[in-house]
Amino acid sequence: MMVEIKGIGLPNRGAELMLLAVIEQFEKRGVNADFLVEPLGDYKTRAKYNLFQKSRFFGKGYNFGWPFSLFPKIIREKYGIVNKNEIDLVIDASGFAYGDKWGAKLIKDRLANEIDYFKKNSVKVILLPQAFGPFEDKAVAEASKSIFSKADILMARDDVSYEYVNKLGKFEKLSQFPDFTNLVKPIDIEKYEHLKNRACVIPNFQMIRRGNSLGEQYVSTLANTIKHLEDLGQKPYLLIHEGERDLSLAKQVNSVLEHKVEIVDPQDALSIKSIISKSSILVGSRFHGIVSALSTGVPVVAMGWSHKYEMLLKEYGVPELLVEVDANTVTSLCSKLLNDESYKNITLSTINTASVELKKLSTQMWDKVFSEIQK
Repeated sequence: MMVEIKGIGLPNRGAELMLLAVIEQFEKRGVNADFLVEPLGDYKTRAKYNLFQKSRFFGKGYNFGWPFSLFPKIIREKYGIVNKNEIDLVIDASGFAYGDKWGAKLIKDRLANEIDYFKKNSVKVILLPQAFGPFEDKAVAEASKSIFSKADILMARDDVSYEYVNKLGKFEKLSQFPDFTNLVKPIDIEKYEHLKNRACVIPNFQMIRRGNSLGEQYVSTLANTIKHLEDLGQKPYLLIHEGERDLSLAKQVNSVLEHKVEIVDPQDALSIKSIISKSSILVGSRFHGIVSALSTGVPVVAMGWSHKYEMLLKEYGVPELLVEVDANTVTSLCSKLLNDESYKNITLSTINTASVELKKLSTQMWDKVFSEIQK
């Protein structure tokens, strides 16, 4: 079976973690499959997961991949290139791509322009749990509607996303499940043992680009938080969750610190989740970094730029752990989580109880997906 996975934007390690979660489930359930993505982003990561390349990728509105589709299959096979007519199943693991923030062009390029072809050729299209909306822009709404009405499985990741899709139209196949990377288990990595029981700080350039934060304010908040965590004896470090832009931001934070902290850039999703799982606390703005913490029982102080953050913290029963970009608020909450044993224990108990239930829901989600695949 040739399975195309859409929405895996490498080197975003959250996207890589979703890719890993998908592959793990196919292996666990004994379903033999090869996986395919459009050749965008980091080749080394694609190679690591033995991913085939699709003869389609867009740049400036043009499909630069189409010439490769003209080669005979015997040649394409040598280069791992797959044409659209050789795909058996499409799984969309976008995370967050369908809504006004991203525009109609991305939605059309991602799936809307292809979904009629897939349906005509009996290729199932499954949208895994992800954030959706809003859909105020007419072009965004129409493109999204086209996809949602034709998908074989359509799953929203949170209450707000579910309601956005519901307002767009009545889609019988719409259901709701949590983020599914919570099932990926961390491992012990000797190389990163020195980070154990230390404070993890994860920057996100999207907080400046997409959110309401001014760059200077966000950098200052992270820097002051790091200083505070050092004062608390937490030996903080900066962890890179997505490529060069987050790395550049981490260096910017370090540049305003009198005492520079370690910048850790594993460039591997499982390593990142494993590092986070051993942390004393996580302060950050990367959605899947926060999921990795909460799903492994690590307290967080989160700052976000969309409704997906608010809904995530609500699902784990700790909405108060999502705060504004303000150093005083962040540092105060860090102190409470690290020094107030009663508050810390109650918070962790709430998180861990929710985590058990959310993992059960993710297992049910995969049951639903494989039931559809095997029809």
